[in-house]
Amino acid sequence: MLFRNKKIGVVFVLFTLNNTLYSLTNFKGEVLFSTSAGSQRTKGLKKIIPSTIYISALKLAKHIQAKEFTHVHLKLKGLSKTKKFVIKALHHVGLEILTLQDITSFPHNGCRKGGEKRI
Repeated sequence: MLFRNKKIGVVFVLFTLNNTLYSLTNFKGEVLFSTSAGSQRTKGLKKIIPSTIYISALKLAKHIQAKEFTHVHLKLKGLSKTKKFVIKALHHVGLEILTLQDITSFPHNGCRKGGEKRI
């Protein structure tokens, strides 16, 4: 596949316990657009439900198309059951996802356990 005349971007999606953050960058790492599920005027636990995440991903996809990107690399970070909805939303708009990478970090052994109390 030749990508000489196609614009390719990188989309980072960060899933936290309370929100979902999206950012569109170029290959140099310069942030071109950034949004979140909380910017949809939702509060509390409504920010992490699938419908809100889908709507905010569609908003991101429209900005990606406005910047004339046709292909994206998708990097997901965090633990969430709604990762599929972001992928579906970007694919539904017509963006070609070149790579899908999960960059979630997991602890190898965790923190040191505290000692027992002596009386």
